[in-house]
Amino acid sequence: MNERLKYILICFYFIFGVLHSQNNRNVIDIIADNFQKLTDNQSLDNIYLQTSKSIYETEENLWFKAYVLNAQYLTPSKRNKTLYIQLINDETKQAVWKEKYEIENGFVDGHLYIQDSLKTGRYSLAAYSEHSYFRNQEAFYALKKVTIVKNIKEKINNTAVKNDSIAQFSLFPEGGYLVSDIENTLAFKATNKKGLPVDVSGVLYENNLPLFNFKSIHAGMGSINFMPKKTNNYYIQLTESDKKYPLPEIKPTGKTLSLIANTNDFLTFKIAQSRDLKPESIYLQLQIRGIIYSVASAKLRDEIIIKIPLKDIPQGIAEITLINTNLKPIAERLVYVKQDQKLNIKTILNKSEYKTREKATLKIKATDKDGEPVEAHLGLSIYDNAYQNKFEPKNILTHYHLSTQLKGNIYDPIYYFNEDNINRHDALNLLLLTQGWRRYVWNEENLKENKLRKPILSDSITGKIRLDRVTKKPKTEQQQVVMAYTPDSLRGKDFIFTDSNGILGINYKHFKLGEKGYFYIKPLTQNKPKYVIDIKDNSFDIININSKTTPINYPFPKLKVESLEDNREPLIVSDKVNKLDEVVLSAKKDQVFRNKYLGALDSLAKLELTDYVCRYGNLNCINHPEDYRRKPIEGKIYLAENRVSRVPYREKKYTEEELLNKFNLKMLKGYYGKREFYQPIYDKETVNDPFPDYRNTLFWKPDIITNEQGEAIIEFYCSDLNTIFTGSIEGVSGTGLLGTDSFNFKVYKK
Repeated sequence: MNERLKYILICFYFIFGVLHSQNNRNVIDIIADNFQKLTDNQSLDNIYLQTSKSIYETEENLWFKAYVLNAQYLTPSKRNKTLYIQLINDETKQAVWKEKYEIENGFVDGHLYIQDSLKTGRYSLAAYSEHSYFRNQEAFYALKKVTIVKNIKEKINNTAVKNDSIAQFSLFPEGGYLVSDIENTLAFKATNKKGLPVDVSGVLYENNLPLFNFKSIHAGMGSINFMPKKTNNYYIQLTESDKKYPLPEIKPTGKTLSLIANTNDFLTFKIAQSRDLKPESIYLQLQIRGIIYSVASAKLRDEIIIKIPLKDIPQGIAEITLINTNLKPIAERLVYVKQDQKLNIKTILNKSEYKTREKATLKIKATDKDGEPVEAHLGLSIYDNAYQNKFEPKNILTHYHLSTQLKGNIYDPIYYFNEDNINRHDALNLLLLTQGWRRYVWNEENLKENKLRKPILSDSITGKIRLDRVTKKPKTEQQQVVMAYTPDSLRGKDFIFTDSNGILGINYKHFKLGEKGYFYIKPLTQNKPKYVIDIKDNSFDIININSKTTPINYPFPKLKVESLEDNREPLIVSDKVNKLDEVVLSAKKDQVFRNKYLGALDSLAKLELTDYVCRYGNLNCINHPEDYRRKPIEGKIYLAENRVSRVPYREKKYTEEELLNKFNLKMLKGYYGKREFYQPIYDKETVNDPFPDYRNTLFWKPDIITNEQGEAIIEFYCSDLNTIFTGSIEGVSGTGLLGTDSFNFKVYKK
């Protein structure tokens, strides 16, 4: 009987365990499915801009590369075809440049010309696309700050900043709240009125008695570990202030979520609850950028340790959510995982110093964290160190892993990715504790709002073909044909069919027709009745209207107390040297002919002019309409058509609008044209060319692709500048690994 009872009990526990496990699996599936519904059909992209340098002089080109990546997986996105670029004066908030560029497989290789008319100051290069820019979005991230000067001797230096007074001191309980009689972690952050960090120290008091001292560890942030009691009174007294800061509310009972360890393989958490609470099933969810990677389940009595494996989980901010039996979130916190899982880019020059005009060879090697070769898409710039903003706070890692993931402007985010900072892991943990999970852009509340947002830009524009004048009841609408073309026959043409209502679409293929400027569309209909096209590209108008209510998110640069002057005397190029890279023509609205094609149309239009002079020398004489006629001479005085006054003859000048109307055309702007970065090649003869080489940007290549061995070889030639040059390289792999590197070398006169 005993053996039989033992057997029955074993079967019972086995069946109960299977059912319990199955039930947990069902609950986990429900948790994952409910969250996944929030991200279904959300086509979100994220744009990062890499520029050839950070300080530019007028009359030179600003070269840039745009990375258009899938916001969740950080892989190159193919959803967008058109990138809208503006260069905005930070002081006036006005765009001084705006153009469209083609996005090719998630990347843009572009440039813009900095006209001499631009004032010295700070500017923002901003980028917009259909799947990255929305109406009333909470923040705008896709921009890069640059400085423009007339001459590098006017270089704007960062001014010394003093440690300011405290304007705000905030407290952040780990998990969201403090619970009585359980050890809690309380993070803190001190900032000045500009939101910049202030280092602090102070004392935690319990019932007016000092409990222990503390001080900030990094950028005004730190943490306190203690066991609060609901019946006691607590406050913080800072050394730098007389103000007393009360602690957040202490709950009499509840559950706490504490991070114990964060390694490359596991996240380890301790979950504790008040002793008088009943045991219950709890779930620990890990999600990154709106994707659930793990849900653990356990039975909680007093406290429990849960280890979450990180295999196959990408680098980035993870939101950890503690969920109770009723599937309600009860505690949350942010953790940065896989901080070392990045694209490692190694650059090796064949020499550390070069003579002017000497050839240099650079070897690039891209690997993953295990040293395995990676095929990557990289952008490289090599430029005079004087044109570098040494306190630029943004790179590709900080943009995609921090700035675009958290609400608010982050102070010196590059610090957390600099391997020379031995406390960077602890500092990053403090940053996430003090930011709070509610600031995570991928939390549940924000995902619900994102689902309601609609794009306000498009890769295409629409128009309508209609009768020019309707004197009778219009006929039933029918499909029409429109031709899109450019005067350059090599670029081809395209025939566009409207729908039955006359609606037509102009897409990126047509914008490509106009890569050298403008393209034209014309209805292929009979002359009578006349059909015309109503169409307008108002994309930048939409951008400007929306941007007025969209706050800018850009990191705070690192503060320095000492002077930041660059003591090296920069090379000043003589005014006698022609530096002109590009000619930009502009005209008043009523000015005639912007290009050769309109000039040709103007010539055709003039052939149709019917002005004449009769045998008596009168202009367009109504009394002798069939008499002997002569062509009038420009500037000669004739009796006018009103038969009263005499006026000098002026041949009719067609405005651009008049010409387009006359030939029933619409002119639209295409993609801004590509241009190859110029670099000379010096051989035994040309190396002694007496013409000076004042290039401060030696090399720019935005489309370096490493081979199967993860390698690429680059060659370039030094200029006549005797100075220190900086190389900056950034990029992304096909699997979403991001990386950056930099190097320096010296060039001296031979």
